[in-house]
Amino acid sequence: MAPLGVWLRVIADNGGVPPRYWGKLAGVLAVSALAAPLRVAERLCYGPSRMARVSIDEPPLYIQGAGRSGTTHLLNLLARDPEFGVVSTFQAIAAPMFLVGRGRLERMIAGSVPATRPMDDMAVALEEPQEEEVALANTSHLSWVHHLSFPRRAKAYLEKYATMRLTAEELKRWERAYLDVLRKATLASGGRRLLLKSPTNLGRTGELLRLFPDAKFIHIVRNPYVVYASMMHLYRRMLPICQLDDVAPEEVAATVLDAYAAMMRQFMGDRASIPTGHLAEVRFEDLERQPMAELERLYAELTLPGWDRAQKPIAEYLRTLSGYRRNVHRIDAQIIDIVDRHWGFAVEAWGYRPPNGTSG
Repeated sequence: MAPLGVWLRVIADNGGVPPRYWGKLAGVLAVSALAAPLRVAERLCYGPSRMARVSIDEPPLYIQGAGRSGTTHLLNLLARDPEFGVVSTFQAIAAPMFLVGRGRLERMIAGSVPATRPMDDMAVALEEPQEEEVALANTSHLSWVHHLSFPRRAKAYLEKYATMRLTAEELKRWERAYLDVLRKATLASGGRRLLLKSPTNLGRTGELLRLFPDAKFIHIVRNPYVVYASMMHLYRRMLPICQLDDVAPEEVAATVLDAYAAMMRQFMGDRASIPTGHLAEVRFEDLERQPMAELERLYAELTLPGWDRAQKPIAEYLRTLSGYRRNVHRIDAQIIDIVDRHWGFAVEAWGYRPPNGTSG
């Protein structure tokens, strides 16, 4: 549902779309065109002058972590705390018109959204929290997400919008687009403190601190061998849905390896600039084993208010997950060798070892 102008810019930046994808592209552009009146209505009701008056008074709480490290699980747990506002899945999908589209458009979209995510069968619902990066991609060309449509140019998207190698003018444009997403989420959530997570944020901690010097961060890590296997599975499931050009399997593997390494190294360099008391870290394996104890520790380390009030809804949400089964990935000698060669710095930094045979 991104504006036609965004799609045309992304297509032009990537040198067009091969003929075999013209049918898919036509469908995308048709939906975008049909949504144009709603985008116009949103701009009339919630234009730049009005949104500029929306103040983000509470610095956000960011969940930092590489993709497939458990960031979504942690987000879903913390989002049960009524103190937090989020970027909802509906906002992410219909970002350019979600404020005027609440109600009728929301009900229309709900009927077409799959019940679970294609890569891991986690439940999907429009009111659930979502990555703000998806909303950014649906309102601008300034997002790493667009590499899923044009995977051959993943390296360029990685450098620009994941590790923020931007010119001063590009950075200003990105900042305006990003803050617009956050201001709309703040307005929709009644001014509550935003709880945000996008794996891309791992590589731009410095920029987030510049925007919000008092922001707090939870960094979640997971066994890199499992992360690699899980991320390769994600691309196998997601690229056929999203891609608008062809890409070789070895290029996909290179994207997975390069993205994790670049963003994790960037975070390791930036984490020292996070003020004392504003960063807490957790292992996915510990969070899965004893979620309530780990969450209580995180609240205490970051001096977050409201743990007493948050415990009950978090515990109730955890009970709904009792039947969920994670994907099982085989960790063979080839994966161990690949991860050791490319991500050995992270394996050593977080103290992990290869799992035995398979891992969820």
